[in-house]
Amino acid sequence: MLRLYIIPILLLFCQPAPLAAQRDSVPHAPLRPHVVPLVGSTMFATGALVTLRPELHNKEISLYNRLEVASFDKIRVDDYLQFLPLAVPFVLNLAGLESEHNFGQMALLTATSTLIGITTVEMCKHIFQTQRPNNGSLTSFPSGHTCSAMLGAEILRREYGRRYPWVTWVGYGVASVVALLRMYNDRHWPSDVLAGTGVALLAVSASYALWD
Repeated sequence: MLRLYIIPILLLFCQPAPLAAQRDSVPHAPLRPHVVPLVGSTMFATGALVTLRPELHNKEISLYNRLEVASFDKIRVDDYLQFLPLAVPFVLNLAGLESEHNFGQMALLTATSTLIGITTVEMCKHIFQTQRPNNGSLTSFPSGHTCSAMLGAEILRREYGRRYPWVTWVGYGVASVVALLRMYNDRHWPSDVLAGTGVALLAVSASYALWD
């Protein structure tokens, strides 16, 4: 886990000046800055409410029991697929697609978003101590895999969504697959992936507000 923190921290010091002062002359996409944090906060609060209220969390357990999720054949690609949306913005940039920020700026924004997201997820896991559906460790809430994938999807939307709308659909499509697989693989409750998405949206919003 320590290695996950080192890279974002190092990248934070690679570009000390605000991005607004160093940005290329690329028109900025309308990001509706107040909408995304509101959606993220609502998703996280809803997931936390379901997790903390026994009567609501028991409904998740009953749903899993009815669907017999534990008996499904597991598909482990989510362990790797979670990183794809985070990598795609840089691949598209190197391929020549025009983004809202240059490569270095995107690296800084991604590193900051990841650092905020990972820190928040780990703190919540320690505080909530929710048991996983497979009766595993008490680290179910929120979903870190979902957070990672949704971070990349939201960054993709912000960097390429205005010029290439299809990129937004692809990014969030892949992230949604990761979220579904976390439940399918009996690793997370629906409230976990909902909260993980909320954390991702808030983390990216905070990163862009800080540097943009």
